Amino acid sequence: MTTLRLRPELEEALRRIPGVRAASVVTMHDATPTEIHILADRAKQPKQLVRDIQSLALASYDIDLDHRIVSVVQLDDEDVAVDPNGEITIRPLVASVMTQTAGSDATVSVTIRTGADDYVGTASGAASGGVRARLVARATLDALRELLGTPAEIEHASLVPLGGRTIAVSVVHLTTRQGELVLSGSAVVRNDDADAIARSVLDAVNRRLAG
Repeated sequence: MTTLRLRPELEEALRRIPGVRAASVVTMHDATPTEIHILADRAKQPKQLVRDIQSLALASYDIDLDHRIVSVVQLDDEDVAVDPNGEITIRPLVASVMTQTAGSDATVSVTIRTGADDYVGTASGAASGGVRARLVARATLDALRELLGTPAEIEHASLVPLGGRTIAVSVVHLTTRQGELVLSGSAVVRNDDADAIARSVLDAVNRRLAG
């Protein structure tokens, strides 16, 4: 079945709702919306955002939307990139970080998600604290190798106390056709140290992934 998008004016209006980053309206042949897909930040609760969408559609276009056709995906600002043409793309994000231990050894598995695709990387080594941070960084970089398309190694990965918070810091070494390239990235620890380490590696290479 052909996907129709016969409500470009509604899409444009939805993009002007505060917090909305992208909007897609799928319609029937008579331009009746059947699916509305929204990419937004986390400023509003999803239910409130859906109510805003319903109110706009009814007030401006006399369309009574069923809330069940509206799907909302919320991402942090660092997970969304805007290209020079104003198009919004979803950056790779950390879907999961898993650690399995056996005695003094550990294996870390990191899943990176970009759009509908998942990339899994692993790394094994000693299970001690400082080494574990490096294992997470190595597993993250392993998951990103296909996307990077160039040899890469982790030079440094650690957690640093700063201003009452803990910051994950990573340094990545790339080998490119133009020569050696050293990139650094950081991420604030939210709830999990390993997740922050993985995000710091992403922060280091995101511009490279964007081209």
